[in-house]
Amino acid sequence: MLLEDKSVLESIKKRIWFSFVASILLIIFAVVLLINPDNFIPTAINVFGYVAIFLGILNVVFYFRLPKENRIYSKNLSTSILLILFGIVAFIETFILQEMITIILGGYLIFRNAFRIEMAFNLQDKAKSIWLSSLGISTMNLILGFLIIVNPFTNVSINLYLGIMVIVSESLLILENILLLIGFRKYKNHEEVAA
Repeated sequence: MLLEDKSVLESIKKRIWFSFVASILLIIFAVVLLINPDNFIPTAINVFGYVAIFLGILNVVFYFRLPKENRIYSKNLSTSILLILFGIVAFIETFILQEMITIILGGYLIFRNAFRIEMAFNLQDKAKSIWLSSLGISTMNLILGFLIIVNPFTNVSINLYLGIMVIVSESLLILENILLLIGFRKYKNHEEVAA
């Protein structure tokens, strides 16, 4: 099964640590957006362009370091292509991206959490406590991503709205990552005792 394959489990754990880094960066983005919104978004888009290209290259390296039989489970190559393309667009069309920031952030949250919901369903047979917490938190984050795009609170400043929604979403994701790592550790210890 999925969790018995150590390389798949290690790949999931690496993705979780990668997610920690992305969450921390987005929380920093949100805090600075709340503190100093003037001229921050264009600068942030350019910085995220550099970061996206760097992370894209890193994902390419991770993908080609995987054994060939495990590449079928990996989304590193497709993720790297999207990240590199976003990085290039960030430099060419900064103004357009600035106008579309809610769609970009909301879409990013929806995409990332749709993948995590899929991962939760893949874990449901073997690790019930892990998959339920992951499914619940990912579903809440998917809804937050949708709310960012739709923005039903038109009387609230967009910078304030984005900042708060991103902090809540990424805090939930950090909680989910911690629960996943604890769950994997408990599952591994349980399997070692059973063997």
